[in-house]
Amino acid sequence: MSDVRDSSREIRRAARAERRSERTGLAGALILIGIGILVITGWWWPGIMVVLGVAFAAERLVAGRVVDAVVVLAIFLGIPVAISLMTSIDIPWGWVVGLVLIGVGGAGAVRALAREK
Repeated sequence: MSDVRDSSREIRRAARAERRSERTGLAGALILIGIGILVITGWWWPGIMVVLGVAFAAERLVAGRVVDAVVVLAIFLGIPVAISLMTSIDIPWGWVVGLVLIGVGGAGAVRALAREK
């Protein structure tokens, strides 16, 4: 009985990996399109954050995770807005942004590791 459960678990895991790779293809395509637009316009900052936010949000939207898509887009659009505000009121944005990015990345890593168990 354990062998049947293990094999069905492996089949589900392989199917999830395949769906994930298909979505990654969408994100990769959107990133390339966005970078092409940035090269033409020269709008690198905050354009790169907009490109990444749209690509990662689209990936989640296609997977049916609407709330995750909105959160990702809000984060990637919120970062340049927060930097603009910090710059205008003379807060050392390098440290703040660095710590925020480390925190978000750490939270994402913990979430991904927790999902794998």
